[in-house]
Amino acid sequence: MADLQTQFNKFHDNIKVDFDGNKPLRDKRDIIIDSLRTGIKKKAPTNTPTFEFFNQGSYDMATGVEPLGNNDYDIDVGIVFNISKDNNEPVNVKEFVFDVLNVVYQRNVEIKRPCVRVQYHKAGEKAYHIDLAIYSKGKDILGNLNGTLYLAKGKLNSLPQYKFWEISEPYQLKELIKSKLSDATDREQFRRVIRYLKRWKDFNSALQGSGKPTGIALTALCYNHFTVEKDTAYNYITRNYYYKYNDLRALTKVVNAIISSLYWNNKINVQLPVRPYNNLFEKMSDNQMATFKAQLQNFKNILDNSTNDSQTTTACMRLRSAFGGDFPTS
Repeated sequence: MADLQTQFNKFHDNIKVDFDGNKPLRDKRDIIIDSLRTGIKKKAPTNTPTFEFFNQGSYDMATGVEPLGNNDYDIDVGIVFNISKDNNEPVNVKEFVFDVLNVVYQRNVEIKRPCVRVQYHKAGEKAYHIDLAIYSKGKDILGNLNGTLYLAKGKLNSLPQYKFWEISEPYQLKELIKSKLSDATDREQFRRVIRYLKRWKDFNSALQGSGKPTGIALTALCYNHFTVEKDTAYNYITRNYYYKYNDLRALTKVVNAIISSLYWNNKINVQLPVRPYNNLFEKMSDNQMATFKAQLQNFKNILDNSTNDSQTTTACMRLRSAFGGDFPTS
């Protein structure tokens, strides 16, 4: 049985995106934030609405992966306006942001159901996009704005029932994910496994398009099923035992648990662990869910065969069939 932790470490280094250490991505975010602040002042010089921003999504939780193929970098930013949801229509606020970024600054902007997207191109190809999630605040019993956040949902042409403020807990989600494991190095294995699942999903052509599971869905699955996996090793120089992480076994156990959680009719219900507690797989059709289960089973077979392979090279080649060329050959 080959020891593949060195290869998994190299693979992780190849695919991870560290937002804090990626100045170009941070600069793109900051340009948009600055443009939004100055554009709002131009568009509404009196009674100018103010906002705070925060990073959210995979970069905020340190689970981002390098994009593959036609995919581009996805930067998620929360924009919290100091306004009440009771006095502002959600899509009107999104349209206001759209006008500031599209009309005042003439960018490629689109209002999507959960966000306002700013798309950037390089040499005619999509290079990265910034998704601005637009939030308002609730009120306390005295009518003052409080810390409860509501996300603007809906598009310009949505029916009225699909335009609403949805209660949201982005800060709590980050803290919940972080608090799953008290040990910092254990949390690193947790994040690595999430990244492995994301890269498998991105590399797997059968899981593309509208039927692919989202990054937050895979993160929630890992949150539900991940356990720390280590092996005991012995250092003959120091004559001490030490622990060595085993990412292959940790990933395999997560995949096995996901397969076991699928109902007999291939249904899966994985709730966001904070409000609004929505099912993160609710948009996948029966056929898409059946494809997801079949691909998971194939993934499990690759992981099992790699675990049982005594040769590092052949085990690595098996794993490259699941992860692509960023997994080392030896």
